Parts: sequence; structure tokens; C-alpha cells
Amino acid sequence: ENTGNVTLNNVGIADTLTDLDGNILALTAGPIFDSSDAGSTEGTLLVNETVTYLATYVITQDDVDAGGVSNTVLADGDSPDGTNVTDVSDDPNDTDNVDPDNDGDPDDPTDTVISKDPSILAEKSATITDNGDGVIGVDDVINYSITIKNTGNVTLNNVIIIDVFTDIDGNVLTLTTGPTYDSADQGSIEGTLLAGEIATYIATYIITQDDVDVGGVSNSVVAIGDDPEGDTVTDISDDGDDTDGNTDDDSTDTFTETVFELSVIKEVDITQPLIGDNVTFTITVSNEGFVTATGVTVEEFIPSGYTFVSYAATTGTNPDTYFESTGEWVVGQLNPGQVQVLAITVEVLGFGDYLNTASISYFVGGDDQNEDNNTDSAGVDPICLTIYNEFSPNGDGVNDVFVIDCIENYPDNSIEIYNRWGNIVYETKGYRNDFDGTSNGRAVLGEGDKLPVGTYYYVIDLGNGSEPRVGWLYINR
Repeated sequence: ENTGNVTLNNVGIADTLTDLDGNILALTAGPIFDSSDAGSTEGTLLVNETVTYLATYVITQDDVDAGGVSNTVLADGDSPDGTNVTDVSDDPNDTDNVDPDNDGDPDDPTDTVISKDPSILAEKSATITDNGDGVIGVDDVINYSITIKNTGNVTLNNVIIIDVFTDIDGNVLTLTTGPTYDSADQGSIEGTLLAGEIATYIATYIITQDDVDVGGVSNSVVAIGDDPEGDTVTDISDDGDDTDGNTDDDSTDTFTETVFELSVIKEVDITQPLIGDNVTFTITVSNEGFVTATGVTVEEFIPSGYTFVSYAATTGTNPDTYFESTGEWVVGQLNPGQVQVLAITVEVLGFGDYLNTASISYFVGGDDQNEDNNTDSAGVDPICLTIYNEFSPNGDGVNDVFVIDCIENYPDNSIEIYNRWGNIVYETKGYRNDFDGTSNGRAVLGEGDKLPVGTYYYVIDLGNGSEPRVGWLYINR
């Protein structure tokens, strides 16, 4: 505006544009002459005439980082006598009314202030590369992708991430690889994030048995960055899955397969042994789950139909893993897929209980999925009625009676013994292995007479409807 009383010529303007940090900028367009309210052409100003110039500027990220831009104009013109007059522009909306040249005319710059709003967002997701067994477990690879986004309006510098990696119980772990910087979608180098830019980091971890034993691993990232003023912004990562009910600072958890399954199998090598034979019971305890079992103990009592002979176990080098007195087999630790075997050798007696049962009595590691297979039994059916047809009733305490194994299982039995001429020399009902060669027949010898050395014949009726057993018997004194 020409505020004087003479026409001004050679009127022009000099525009100064800087950011709020004082860095010089260039207008995108202009300033260019637009119009005059008195109709003068560019360069001339009549008294009280006002002319208008236009200019534009497209704000850059650097301007935002600086907090905005500042613009002033220096106007000058010449009077008819050649006197040059000037004025520095004022912002009519700025009430500060600064007057650095003390001419009584305010010279407030035209500032466009941009509020800084720094913020950062971290997310961490995980995918699994399976080792081929179809379950999340040992030797599977967890592939982590960490994205850090500048969600503010200023550039962030000194951007770093701090990875926090533990198992589900909180024990600190170490990633197998990474995290390492991968890329940024706007091309920034590591450590810098433009507004709206996303940087990606990658890491991997190979799952161990210890991880499976506690149920999995947990991973989160703390993202840190500095705004242009040096103020720090941070964020704890979310797992990117809002369907799990947690939309903020949700750790990236990988849960492993935690099926816990122990079982025991009992077998015997000879199912129909002779009385007095040795048989071997094999007890196999297995961990068919995915979690390590510790403190495994098997209850293995030897029933009354046997006498303990020896044992051998596969559990380590400690020979004292089976205790006959308590009937306990201390297996100890049993890894997934591991099998331990106990072999117990016993002598088969002619009486008692032949059913041998083994049961898993104690373990630590999880809830057993199927307790029905924690007990198993095996037994023998002794071949009884073994008739020892030679004996020497001479009172030396060895082989003094006529023995028939398991005759006590047939309480209704009856026995007849004949000499070579067919005369009965001994008979009884409910025989109990007590014939010592003394006759109780009346055909040849008197009752209570000792039978002479020689061959005799027996007829054994078990009293159970079966055919009588017949054969020869030799008495040797």
C-alpha cells in the first residue's frame, strides 16, 4: 500500500522464507503480481493504492521437523524526486507487534507453526517353520518379523529396538539370529524413520526341549527414537493380533505342544514255565508325549508265586535303580520319545500269586493324558503236575518224598500206588506230597512197613473229571 502522498515507481518486493530453525527456503511459486485496486500496472503505486502479490509453498518434512516456516517481505519504491522508501512486512494476525527497526511500524513475520507430534509404534509377529512332525515343538523355527512405524509427524532419529525374549515362565533366552535390520518402505537407512515410514527387522529362534517343557516362549520389543528436539519416544510391541482380546503391548507368544503321556508295558518271556524254572519279566516305561518327565518311579512288587533272582535296568549306570525290598524302580528323567526297560528274573514257585503288575506311581512334568496305560500286568500259568517219579526216602532230608508239583491245586485228588505184581501198597485222598515210601496197603505188607527198593506204578486221579494219570515210580533207599 502507498501510504504517502506521492506516486511511487519502481515498486518491488523481496521475499525471505526460512524454516523456524532459520534455514533459508525457496517458495514453490511466486511471489507474482496479481492485481491493483486503482488499476496501476506492476511497479507503480498511486497514493493510497494497494496492489496484491501471490505466492505458494508446499510444506516439507524438514519444515515439520523444524516446527514450521517463517516468511517476510521487504517492499521498496522510489518517489518522484528519487527518494527510496522501504518497509518490512507485518503479519496483521500477530499481536506481538515487534518493531526491530524502531520505525513505529510493527514488523511481525508471517509464521506458519506446525505442532510436533512424535510417536512410534512397534509390532512383532511370528510364523513357524515346522520340522516335519506336524506339531509346534523341538527344532521348529520361529520366524519373527518386527515392524517399527513412525506414527507421528516428525522424523525420528537414533531409532533402535531392544528385544526381550523369555520362555513362558520368564526365564531369559537368546534369539538364534537377529534381530537385524531388513528394510524401510521409504528407503531410510537404519536408525532413521520418516513420518509414516515403516522399518522391518527380522529374527529367528529354534525351539528347544526346555521351551517345550515350560509350554513355549514369549517375545516383545521396545522401540526407541528421538524427535528433532531430542525428546525420546518409546513403544512396547504388540503381537498384531487384536482378536486375542489384547490390542496394546501384547507380547508375541508361541505356545508349544504340551501333551504329556507316560505308559508302561509288562511282558514275560515264558508264559507256561515249569515249577522251579526262572522267568524274566520285562517292564518298559515310555514317554510318548512332548514334555520331559522327571522323578519317574514304577511300582514293581514281586508276587508270592515267585522268588527274586536278579534284575537289569537300562537307566544310567547306577545299579541301585530297582529296590526289591520296596518294590520301586526309580527311572528318574524320561525325555520325550525315550524308553527305559527293567528286566526282573524270578524263580517260579509251586504256589502263590502269579499275576505280576507294574504301575507308574510318581512323576513330575505335566498332567498325564491317559492314566489307563500307566498300569500293566503279566503272569504265568505254571505247568503243574510235574511228577518226580524217583525219590530216596532215606531220611537225609533230600528227595525224601514223592513230589507232584501243584497237587495242592486239586484238593479232591486221590492216589494209588501198586507194586510190580499189581498189589496196592499205598492209597490216599487229598495227597499233599507226603508219601515217603511207607505202605498203608494191606495186600502184601502191613500198614506202616517201608517199601523195598524197586519200581512201582501210580494212578493219580485229580478229582476234576479228567482222565487219571498213570506211570512208574522208583524208590531208591
